[in-house]
Amino acid sequence: MRDETRMSTEESDNFYRHFRRPAEPGVPKYAQLRRALLAAIEAGYWEPGAKLPTETELTRLTPFSLGTVQRGLRALTDEGIIERRQGHGSFVATPRHEMEEPLHCRFLGDDGATHLPVFPRVLARRRVTEPGPWSPYLGAGVRVFRIDRAINIGDEFSVFSSFYADGERLRPLLRLPIAALDAANFKLVMSRELRLPITDIEQRARVQPFPHRICAAIELPPGTIGLKLEVAARSGSASFIYYQEIFIPPNRRALDLRSSEFAR
Repeated sequence: MRDETRMSTEESDNFYRHFRRPAEPGVPKYAQLRRALLAAIEAGYWEPGAKLPTETELTRLTPFSLGTVQRGLRALTDEGIIERRQGHGSFVATPRHEMEEPLHCRFLGDDGATHLPVFPRVLARRRVTEPGPWSPYLGAGVRVFRIDRAINIGDEFSVFSSFYADGERLRPLLRLPIAALDAANFKLVMSRELRLPITDIEQRARVQPFPHRICAAIELPPGTIGLKLEVAARSGSASFIYYQEIFIPPNRRALDLRSSEFAR
């Protein structure tokens, strides 16, 4: 097996050799590094989600100081080209799409009226065979499936969502490609494709420690204590059509729980 540090160093060396540009008068050093990194990303040298060389590697493999490297990476982060994950490094940002009309993850912005943008990303979709807190709502003998998503809230924090539903009644959510589910608004899919508008919602909230898998998925310290929101929804007089758990870490934003919009 190749040494990962050595492999990373070799890739970094290749990147700078191939994508650097001659120094131009008046162009700051951090901008030179930024252009080389951006050229490599645009050429597909690093794919979306790929980890970039560390700050230390970049200082060793380029003529730039640590401060210059940090400034160059910060510029690409501010542009949304890369994302920096505390304790993990810098990664090429993956394309993302804002969810249309979110129902449960509406956090108020600084003006107290508008909502922060919501960018979901599907982590997994699978069948569920064991009983759980969703069972009283979805019933016995139902073929339940679960969709897990990490939901970025305005680039400030992420929440974790587990969506449970009847695989027969909500078959389109099982057929859609995973990539198409990333920013899909399940409420709108049910309303538009299945003629199942949400008309009644039950919500419960409790403060509790988050399970390890959830802390790991949204990069929280193990044992983080936050808000767990439990949601069950009906369409008309029918039985409940989905159950959802949303894990919300400590943050400074107010969660808008008004439910008037879903009946439109």
